[in-house]
Amino acid sequence: MSRLAPNPRPESYALKLKVDPRRDRFQGEVEIGLSVTPGLREIELHAVDLELGESTLEDSAGPVTISRVSSHSKRETLCFHLERELRGRRARLHIAYEGPLRTDLRGLYQARSGRRRYAVTQLEAADARRFFPCFDEPDKKARFQLQVTTPVRNQVISNAPIVRTHTQGRLKTVQFAETPKLSTYLVALVCGELEGSRARRCGPTPIRVWHVPGKRHLTRFALDTAVASLERLEHYFGLRYPYAKLDLIAVPDFEFGAMENAGAVIFRESLLLVDPKTVTLSERKRVAEVIAHELAHMWYGNLVTMAWWDDLWLNEAFATWMAFRVIDDWQPDWQMWLDFEHHRAAAYALDSLTNTHPIYTDVKTPEEATENFDAITYEKGASVVRMLERWLGSSVFRRGVRRYIRRHRESNARAADLWQALEQVSGEPVGSVAKAWIERPGFPLVSVRCKERAGHRWLETRQERFFANPHEPAEKRRAHWPLPMRVRVRVRTPRRRDRIVRGLLRSARDELDLGPAQEVGWVYANADESGFYRPLHDAKLLGAMASELERLTPAERMGLLGHQWAGVRADRAPLEDFLGLVEALRNEREPEVLEAVVGPLAWLHDQAVPAIEPDSPGSYRAWLLSIFAESFRELSWSARRAEPDAVRLRRAALLRILGGVAEDPGISGEAESRASAYLRNRAALDANLAGPVVEIAARNGTKARYQAYLRTMRRARTPQERTRFELALGAFRDPALVARTLELLLSKQVPTQDVVPLAVRLLANPAAREETWRFIRSRWKALAPRVPPGLAPRLVSALPALQTRRHRESVAAFFRSHPLPTAARALQQTLERFDLDAELRGRVTPKLRRWLTRHRQTSS
Repeated sequence: MSRLAPNPRPESYALKLKVDPRRDRFQGEVEIGLSVTPGLREIELHAVDLELGESTLEDSAGPVTISRVSSHSKRETLCFHLERELRGRRARLHIAYEGPLRTDLRGLYQARSGRRRYAVTQLEAADARRFFPCFDEPDKKARFQLQVTTPVRNQVISNAPIVRTHTQGRLKTVQFAETPKLSTYLVALVCGELEGSRARRCGPTPIRVWHVPGKRHLTRFALDTAVASLERLEHYFGLRYPYAKLDLIAVPDFEFGAMENAGAVIFRESLLLVDPKTVTLSERKRVAEVIAHELAHMWYGNLVTMAWWDDLWLNEAFATWMAFRVIDDWQPDWQMWLDFEHHRAAAYALDSLTNTHPIYTDVKTPEEATENFDAITYEKGASVVRMLERWLGSSVFRRGVRRYIRRHRESNARAADLWQALEQVSGEPVGSVAKAWIERPGFPLVSVRCKERAGHRWLETRQERFFANPHEPAEKRRAHWPLPMRVRVRVRTPRRRDRIVRGLLRSARDELDLGPAQEVGWVYANADESGFYRPLHDAKLLGAMASELERLTPAERMGLLGHQWAGVRADRAPLEDFLGLVEALRNEREPEVLEAVVGPLAWLHDQAVPAIEPDSPGSYRAWLLSIFAESFRELSWSARRAEPDAVRLRRAALLRILGGVAEDPGISGEAESRASAYLRNRAALDANLAGPVVEIAARNGTKARYQAYLRTMRRARTPQERTRFELALGAFRDPALVARTLELLLSKQVPTQDVVPLAVRLLANPAAREETWRFIRSRWKALAPRVPPGLAPRLVSALPALQTRRHRESVAAFFRSHPLPTAARALQQTLERFDLDAELRGRVTPKLRRWLTRHRQTSS
């Protein structure tokens, strides 16, 4: 897809719309103020699925006849051919049109809540062209003024404040103020029967939460979070919030988690509306992080916008990093950077594949832009931002960011502009360091060992590119990065704290001076997990650390587990070392460290244990019980009054291991009993246990339990409760109930936004995955319209759960004949993961069998 010509450029849009969410179509008129070059004979702009009415054009010399209009489906454009050349420097193009109120969660689409209907926009990356004819590229910024006519019962929300409302009969016309300069993808409209909270203020900015009727009691936490976030963001950037008001709008069907439209941020209900009495701490933290992420975009993305989609990471990586920073400052007890470790685990996994991509990547089509909304852009990008901040220092980094924002406000920028600003305030070669991380795929594996020289201990490092595939050729592994490294040094001297040694490694082989040899014990080579690389410690260092795991910070313990498991997958570390670290968690108090091991343990249970069970039934379960059961017994099922959050979350993490992974019959039976009590009375169960209890109870659930879950889903008191019971429907193992859930994927009972998450849950269910894949193939014609482009990669990425070579071939063949343009890269990654899992199963299953046999012999 070639870009639009640099001329003409839009300066303003005046949009007049007639929208009734209960109807299938809407009408519009757009008048575009243009900056033009004299002599122009044609104007090309974007429009998709819109029917044009009368179009007129006027320049400084008067009306210009439009001789014809041609369409270009591949470019998604219309071209207005002019009878004469344009004169002067300004022109105005007026277009009347109408379009469908869509059902695919993009453009202007229809959302449902019971009998109510809503019209909602989602325009990122390139769907403004489905809402109005426009120059739909991020560097074509302009000012927007909307006027919306709709039935009087509806509220209308857009980017700017309402300046006047005129009512005539059953219709009203709402006129909005003109916006500052925006890219087209940031224009917002929500129309329907909504209620708003009372306004809270952050300085002069009024903040409201909007929602479907009856949910005002769920708005307080979002308002608190928005005020706290906006205060901190204004302080960080040294600039006031750049828009006239801030509306946070919860809608009942939305493709993404949220969208950062200037002044009118749209959310899924579950990521904005919460009941403090029943919400889990994890849900509360996630809502806060998403709100802060979207508000960070008001400066980084909206006020200063990437010039093109290849620099999408400039928006998303920075907003991701900033959100964790803001919420950690507001609620330090939440330990948000431990949550970040969970988030970036997906980026590590994705970036270890051959079919990864750089953070910065060429984008030629809208589908390619959508593909880049992934863990590489968000979490790897945020990890690199964090690494650079740790290297330069937080105050220096902030001065550079402030300079960058002020220099490019209401304009567009590229990564080079940010590097230049950071170099100017720091004097460091930021550009050369950052470009290696941004423009190249992958990340380093850093092998480390200690040696002594001249009375000092030195850390020897050797870099190579990390691949999950152990058979990747050596020549592909030969790579190194300029690496800002931070190393934790275990200080032997009594009553002295461990120290952090820093250095910028520039070569494939390098070394760091750790200090006097007599002071240095062991080292951990990614202090606080501040760098995006995997350290590989030699056996001596690993053994010393394992004996003093408590000396590592929780983030480092999480990192160590993740790095060792990745080493197992890549055949660079023994499975036995990883299993030994799991056993060292017997008395682990930090819940996020326990959560970090759930994924690897679940993989072993799902993919290696089935081959062991016939010879050694229950051995894996017995091993896990021997490690974690005593801690769970000490905590018991019931939370005590005023019990700290960390204890409640630790109980939940242990339940996921013992009931979720090990499937201990005793715990499963108790979970079923407590789920029944929870259905009767939400106060019967600590909220933090609700998720695992509801899911565990579903596994062997009867038709009666299924019906109870379905009723609770329909009548849910909060969005989180609805999600909890809806996704739990995918955990039932009874074939008849699996079949019912599959049919729900095509039913209005499951909103479009939830179809892919529920299908993913079914694919994770060993008793449902085969039937789910059969259903996807046989019912694709009906299912495909309910798989939004932004969620298609998630569906495809869940398919390696099918495991077998036969299924791999089936997946490849199906999507060759039924291509998903926004999931093309995800498909290649999925096929690669099929192969990696098969290789790993063959390699670790006999090792796990020997480990469990030794454990059984020792325990007996």
